[in-house]
Amino acid sequence: MTLKKRICVMDIGSNSIRMVIYEITPNKSFIPVEDIKETVRLGEGINEKKELKEEKIKLALKTIQLFKKVCLRNNVDEIVAFGTAALRIATNGEGLLKEILRTTGIDVIVFKGEDEAYFSFEGAINTLDIKEGVVIDLGGSSLEIVHFKDRKALERVSLNFGAVTLSEIVNLKDRLNKKDEEVLREFIREQFKIVQWRDELKGLPLIGVGGTVRNIGGVHLYMNNYPLELLHNYKVCVDGVKEVVDYLKDKDYKEKQDVQGLSKARADVFIGAAIAVEEVLTYFNLKELIISGYGIREGVLYERLSECGKVVEDPFEEGFKEIVEILDIDTRIKDKHYKILKKICSTLDKEYEFKEVSEKVKKIVTYLYDIGKVINFVNYPLHSAYMILNLGIKGIEQKELVASALIVARGNKKYKGLEKYKEIFKDEEIEELMMFSKILNITNIFCDDLLLDEENFDIEVTKDEIIFYIKEKDEEDLKIIDLFISQKKFVNTFDKKLKFKMKR
Repeated sequence: MTLKKRICVMDIGSNSIRMVIYEITPNKSFIPVEDIKETVRLGEGINEKKELKEEKIKLALKTIQLFKKVCLRNNVDEIVAFGTAALRIATNGEGLLKEILRTTGIDVIVFKGEDEAYFSFEGAINTLDIKEGVVIDLGGSSLEIVHFKDRKALERVSLNFGAVTLSEIVNLKDRLNKKDEEVLREFIREQFKIVQWRDELKGLPLIGVGGTVRNIGGVHLYMNNYPLELLHNYKVCVDGVKEVVDYLKDKDYKEKQDVQGLSKARADVFIGAAIAVEEVLTYFNLKELIISGYGIREGVLYERLSECGKVVEDPFEEGFKEIVEILDIDTRIKDKHYKILKKICSTLDKEYEFKEVSEKVKKIVTYLYDIGKVINFVNYPLHSAYMILNLGIKGIEQKELVASALIVARGNKKYKGLEKYKEIFKDEEIEELMMFSKILNITNIFCDDLLLDEENFDIEVTKDEIIFYIKEKDEEDLKIIDLFISQKKFVNTFDKKLKFKMKR
């Protein structure tokens, strides 16, 4: 692929029509540069007559024509457009497809239910480091369920109900009474009986893609004062989903529109969809809900890029390579940092266990600790911390992401903006992260100021001291180190003195 090629993925769903324009890099990484959604409700009434309503057809066509103009304005090279359940079910959908092609030149592919399930799975599995589980995508008129193991889809099914169709069974716009709730739950459970592999799913995590699960995560996040406003890989326990349902089902339409984390455009249909997710968790006896910020559109894009040779074997490694490429980081220098850091860790870990510092965290803090300098050198560790939290690094737990940010921020008391994130950790875990921050600092001094590599020093840990023996340097070099390190803070952290000696 050539530099700055742009692909638009257009999703003509039963609830909304959405287009995302991605910029594709030479190494087939992708960056979203435009994201527009219009709530059309194309699937409204679809299960009654199997026909799209005339006013919905006109609105859909007008929306897609407008989206095409946005693509032209953004110099898009290729448009990949697909339709889901509403266009799949409707007997008059072909007419809309022909009119879209005639007026815009966009050839819309209508996915089968199993294909829709597959692409939703692809979007999630390429961005989350999970080996086995269940993926669901609850759209406007269908629910896709995929069972995967070893990151491969084993079973998939598409059920003919979604957020919009559930709203036509009972009144969901205002308060949900007990009778209607039971009718809704009975209907949903009846649909699940088609799934023959229920017993194989017990105890697995549920990965949810699409607007419904993002809104469940958003509401739960605010209800629990979660400090990180990030939905990708946000986890909600089964009771947490029930908590969201119970919180919303007694609210009227106006009250739901004011709920933080809930999209106003979904306020009239959300509660039915949330109940469906709760029923998935309980009916299949699943462990928890994990929110995926990536879904069917990214799945389609990954498939398109796979035709050009892109293969994702490890979501974190692939996602991290994308970040490094996008930020134009010199990996030759950072590779040296990483080797030095790992050498120090391997020695000190015998006495100080770094349980909260995974290999992913080590890699992030090594390669990204100074990216904040592009904003301002003053307080750059703080800028780096916030960038790490918001870069959208794939395949990593949120706790690992916050750990990385706290480490690069160096635990300095003036970084008050990061205090709220410490709530995620216990006190002893925070101490460990601050300890690791000191190790990162020494690593950077060795590489940036002394121009060392892992061959030029050795480490000895005694009862009272941690001694670094520096090779091929003189006394002046050792004095440089003391300019950058606070011995008092080091002793308070490690309960040992830090010494640097020349090894001849």
